[in-house]
Amino acid sequence: MNMTCDFGVPDAFGSSCVGEERIEEREQARSELGAMSEAMVKEQGLLNHAQAGLLLGVSVKRIGELVRLHKLTRFDFLGRTYVSVREVRERYKQDVKSGRPKRGLAQRAIASVKAVKAALKTDASQAKLGGFAGPYEKQKGKKK
Repeated sequence: MNMTCDFGVPDAFGSSCVGEERIEEREQARSELGAMSEAMVKEQGLLNHAQAGLLLGVSVKRIGELVRLHKLTRFDFLGRTYVSVREVRERYKQDVKSGRPKRGLAQRAIASVKAVKAALKTDASQAKLGGFAGPYEKQKGKKK
């Protein structure tokens, strides 16, 4: 390993001489830092997944999923992953509701018809006990 001296910056052994690999790593980090700076200006800042999740009210796992679905753009700098502040703001302004969307009137009607069909297929012994509800619900109804 070739060693060159970089005065004032000791290596792991306390020596002020640093290997060429370390110098290359440092140059790579400096170039990534420049690219990161440009991206921060263009995207109005960068956030890690935890920060973005906190702002959007979702989990870190959901932020990763949004990145995979290309809803948020992924930025990798200096061994870390970031997302755009601009895109997080846009997503926040959309006020996307969590969970499944509500079913429409037609979908609810179809579901109730399916429930009635299932109730008609109940065997005789289960029907004597009160259908799907059973004796507990039947007793509860008598008390009212």
